Amino acid sequence: MIGLKKLIMVGVIMATTLQAAPIVRFFELTTDPQKRANYSQVGVENLTTSIKNEKGTLAMYTSHKKDDPNLSYVVEIYENEDAYKIHANSPQFKKFSEMAKTTLIGRKVFETNPQFLAEKPEALYVEKNKDYQVNLAEVTVLREKNKEFKDIVTDEMKQSMQKEEGVIVMYAATLKEDPNKWFFFEIYKNNDAYLRHRETPHFKNYIEKTKDMATDKKVKELEGDTLVNKGGLYLEF
Repeated sequence: MIGLKKLIMVGVIMATTLQAAPIVRFFELTTDPQKRANYSQVGVENLTTSIKNEKGTLAMYTSHKKDDPNLSYVVEIYENEDAYKIHANSPQFKKFSEMAKTTLIGRKVFETNPQFLAEKPEALYVEKNKDYQVNLAEVTVLREKNKEFKDIVTDEMKQSMQKEEGVIVMYAATLKEDPNKWFFFEIYKNNDAYLRHRETPHFKNYIEKTKDMATDKKVKELEGDTLVNKGGLYLEF
């Protein structure tokens, strides 16, 4: 079990380093099926090089729908706008951006405000490991219930990170243009870890307490392609 004290200490160190909330972006990318292989190759290079070389690039993940490999979801976290500019001017990103012009046939960007960001202390570096369970959920909450929902879900995520070895990453963010729309990104060590998570008292308590707060909920179970972070992020906003 990862002690809460250790997670909090890591979070305190990270919080003193960050001067403001980090930049958290979600992407939905649709790839030309005939160019998927090239997209994957250049994408891996972009993510792995960036996480190694860029101090302010904190986490980068790309996954795809299990039943549609051409529909990908990307999550990126940067320390601040300056860190993002460094990444945007890097050779590996410019190569990816140039490739995307002829490879992507659909692109959606979701600018968000982070609400809770937590990772295990150890850095994550995973390429094409199908064992990991990756989930992306979108939840629309009643306006008058948004604050109460935040308190409940944040408590659930804290307990999950503290008590469950198989929970690797848990992020919660709200859409900048609509703070009642929530995005949740979660990584579990494997499907068994995810199934155990769903049976925990804290998860069941969250489901019960929030069952009448959401007007819409969608959960996408994804297959991870490249999952990398520096580890130790633990921030609440």
